[in-house]
Amino acid sequence: MSQKRGPVTLYGLYGFTHGGARVLTIMSPDGATAALSAVEAGVDVIVYSGTGQLTRYQEKRSGALRRLVRQNAVEVLSKEDWDGKKNELGDAVFR
Repeated sequence: MSQKRGPVTLYGLYGFTHGGARVLTIMSPDGATAALSAVEAGVDVIVYSGTGQLTRYQEKRSGALRRLVRQNAVEVLSKEDWDGKKNELGDAVFR
C-alpha cells in the first residue's frame, strides 16, 4: 500500500546563462527526481534536467521564473545560503 506524501520542499537559486537569460536552479531534500515531478513549469520556461543533476529552468518570457517560484512555493536562497543548504543536504539532492 503506497503512502501519500506531503508537499515537496523546494529551494531555488537564481542565475544567468552565458547569453544572459535568467535561470533558476532547484533542489530538494527529497531529491532531484521528486523536485522535477513537483514543479509545474508552464510554457514560458525551458526545463533542463537529467539523471544525477539539479533541474534548471530558463526564462523564455519576462516574469516566468517569478511565477514559477510563487506557484510552486520555492524558497529562493542567496548563493551563500544555497551553498550551506546544499552541503547540509549532501548527495540526497541528486537522487
